[in-house]
Amino acid sequence: MRTPMWVATYEALTIGLDHRAGLIGRLKDADILRFRAGTRRFVALNHPDYVDHVLHAGRLKYRKSFEYEMLRAILGVSLFTDEDDSWQRHRTLLNPMFARRHLNSLLDLMIEPIQARIDSLEAETGRIEIDMVGEMVQMTLNVVGNALFGEQFGPIALKMSDLVTGGLRFAERLERVFVVAAPPTWAWRATARVAFTPVPLPPPFRKIQRIVRLLDDEVWTLVRERDVHRTDSPDLLNHLLTASDEQGSLPLRRVRDEALTFMLAGHETTANALSWMWYLLALNPQARARLLDEVDTVLDGRRPTVADVSRLPWTTACFQEAMRYFSPAWVIPRVAVEDDVIGRHRIRRGTTVIMPTHHIHHDPRWWTDPEEFDPSRFLPGAGKGRPRSAYLPFGGGKRICIGSSFALMESVLITAMLSQKYVFDLVPGHPVEPEATLTLRPRDGLRMIARRREIQR
Repeated sequence: MRTPMWVATYEALTIGLDHRAGLIGRLKDADILRFRAGTRRFVALNHPDYVDHVLHAGRLKYRKSFEYEMLRAILGVSLFTDEDDSWQRHRTLLNPMFARRHLNSLLDLMIEPIQARIDSLEAETGRIEIDMVGEMVQMTLNVVGNALFGEQFGPIALKMSDLVTGGLRFAERLERVFVVAAPPTWAWRATARVAFTPVPLPPPFRKIQRIVRLLDDEVWTLVRERDVHRTDSPDLLNHLLTASDEQGSLPLRRVRDEALTFMLAGHETTANALSWMWYLLALNPQARARLLDEVDTVLDGRRPTVADVSRLPWTTACFQEAMRYFSPAWVIPRVAVEDDVIGRHRIRRGTTVIMPTHHIHHDPRWWTDPEEFDPSRFLPGAGKGRPRSAYLPFGGGKRICIGSSFALMESVLITAMLSQKYVFDLVPGHPVEPEATLTLRPRDGLRMIARRREIQR
């Protein structure tokens, strides 16, 4: 079946991975490109200065687009889905949770599940073949769970990979419908509330309902139990329950929404970025050898400490370069709530503005040899003169991801600790193809062989 032009256009503009329609060149040759899909108007911005206007100087003229309504239906009202004064108040309340001092206190909680998985791998005999995507999903979910709730998700983590993959694929198909005609927000929110009830939704909505109810039940159980039985643990849930300002503390519903958002957003994007990093390192043995040498030199076989994280610049740079090459957040959509002008181009109210991260991250104007995996781009002192909105793995502006420092710290710990024991190589012949759901992930997983290291000292 021939792909409709609007679908091919949307894929070419936002994903940058579909060459069928010959539209990639149009975006690469144009810093702003308009198109329509059904009842909706779109503008794609491919220049960092234009993106910068939307995320910084002109940010009050833009809000999160209808595409975020699907996430709001599952996550509730959190920093990720909130707007205006409510968002500002809650951002101010929660900023201390992710200050460096508090992140440092979470180190042991973050390391515990990483070490537990390494111990289980150590117990295996013979050839160790893994699906790296599934491994990273489970590991990041357990790290986030431990840091958030003070306990790992255990059996839930084992189920999450397939459930999340199925849910993201379904969500991506639903998003394509919304590209043509987004329903009224009030109607969508009313319908979405049914997902949390025992009333079974028809296929294929039933699969997403299973995921929603499983996560909702688990998070509510943990939040309510902790609300009754308070602890002195440094985990993030305690901060959510005790955060307050002159307007009071957070209601339990908001605590649940923030916790669920951090759990899902905090593990899915990081898991994908780590998976792509292992893939790129396997394809670039020199970069990998430098990473292994840095880890061996700095850690000398011991568990990392807080001080070690900043002493692993190449390890950090490998993760940052992987997020440039295969950014999990491959597109940033907004909707104009006022008329605006960007670079002499009029943006009408109601227009959906797309900022295609993948294109910007591979634009040779901002990145020398953009198709090369080169972590040196992110070493201290590198990148001077590059526009600030040329690199957007965590978004930008005041609404930049609040958990970005947590994600970097978590990723460095996972990379360093696994690299102390193993080298990961690709299984020959296994297909690796990017798939753009709500995040950019390997379509068929990522089969890899874990080879035990024999370190010469």
